[in-house]
Amino acid sequence: MAHSARSAHILRPWRIGVLAAAVFSAAASLTGCSTDRASGHADAVPAERPLLTEAEANQTVDAYQTVNNQANAKRSASLMAKAEGGAVLAMDQAYFTQVPALDKSDVTDNLAPFVYVHRTFYIPPASAKANWFLVRTQGAQLTHGKPGKLWSKDIRFLVFKRSGDGWRMVVARDFEGSELSKVPHIALDRAGLMKVADPDTEIGRTAPSQLPRLVTDLWVTGGRDTPLADTPARRTGRSWYTERNDNLGGHAWVDFKKSTPRAGDVFAAKTADGGALVLSDSAVEETFLAKDLQSYIGLGDSDKPFVKRDPNAHMYKVVRHYAQTEIGTISADGKPAVYSIGTQVTKVDATPTADI
Repeated sequence: MAHSARSAHILRPWRIGVLAAAVFSAAASLTGCSTDRASGHADAVPAERPLLTEAEANQTVDAYQTVNNQANAKRSASLMAKAEGGAVLAMDQAYFTQVPALDKSDVTDNLAPFVYVHRTFYIPPASAKANWFLVRTQGAQLTHGKPGKLWSKDIRFLVFKRSGDGWRMVVARDFEGSELSKVPHIALDRAGLMKVADPDTEIGRTAPSQLPRLVTDLWVTGGRDTPLADTPARRTGRSWYTERNDNLGGHAWVDFKKSTPRAGDVFAAKTADGGALVLSDSAVEETFLAKDLQSYIGLGDSDKPFVKRDPNAHMYKVVRHYAQTEIGTISADGKPAVYSIGTQVTKVDATPTADI
C-alpha cells in the first residue's frame, strides 16, 4: 500500500470546523499502508492442481512490493495501479493527492521502503474457480536492500486477485496486539491447498458477504443491534457515529450513509474450526450541512486537495466519500467479528455558501 501500510488502525481526519464565525479545522495526518509453514498436509496427496505454485505466489509478492516502493518514492498513482487494484488502489491514490497538505515527516515515514517477511501462502485449488490467493505475513523496513526491523508483531493478511495482465493486491488488513490470539488457522485440503468459502453461503446465520454491511452499519446507525462481537475495531468504528456531532456547535447537521463500494469484493477462506476468515471492501459517505445561512463549514487541510474550486471558501455543504477495507471472522456457529477497518477519504464534494 502507498503509506507502507504501517498502521492497520482506522484512519480518521479531524472533524470539519463548523461555526457561525470563521473557523478552519486543521487536518490530521493519515497513515496507512513473508512465512510460517502452513500445517495440515496429509501423507497421501491427491493430484490437485493449485491456482498457482508457491514459487509463483512468492514472486508475485516480490514484484508487488518492488513496484509499490517505486510508486511511493515517485508519489505515482499510475505506477501504483500496476501493483494494486480495487479499494486499496483508490485509497492509496487518494493519499497521494493529500500528500502536499500532510506533515512531511509523517509522509516520509509512511512511504518509507518496506518488505513483507515471514510469508505463508494459502493457495486454492484450480478447481475452486477462485481468482485470488491469500498471504499471511509481517511488514519490515527495507534497509540497504535487505529486510530490517519488523514494524511490529502484528500479523497481516494480503489478498492478491488476478487481473487481465497479472496480479493485484486488493486487501491488506492486520490482527494486532491482544487480538493476535484471534488469528485463525486456515483450513487446508488433503493437498495442502486453501479451502475457499462461498461468500453467500451462511455459516450459522451469517454469510461472509454480510461483513461489509455490518461494518458500514457502525457508521450509519452506530451498530444498533449489530451481531458483531465487541472488538476494538467495532468500538472505534461506532465512535464515528456517536461522536459525529462533536465540535459542530449546533451550527450543522452531519449524517453517514452507506455508499457503493469501490470493488465490492468479498474474499472468504474456511477456517480449521468450521468458520471463515473474511476480507472485503465497503464505503460510506459523511455529509455536513450548515443549518442556516449565517453558518458555514471550513474544510480541513487534508480535504482541500480534493476540492479544485475555492477550497478556502465558506462551504454550505460538504460530502466526504470514504473507501474502506476490513478483515473479520465468522465463527462456526455464525457469530461475526471485525478486527481491523481501514478508512480513507477518496473524494470531497463541497458547495460554497455563495452558490446558495
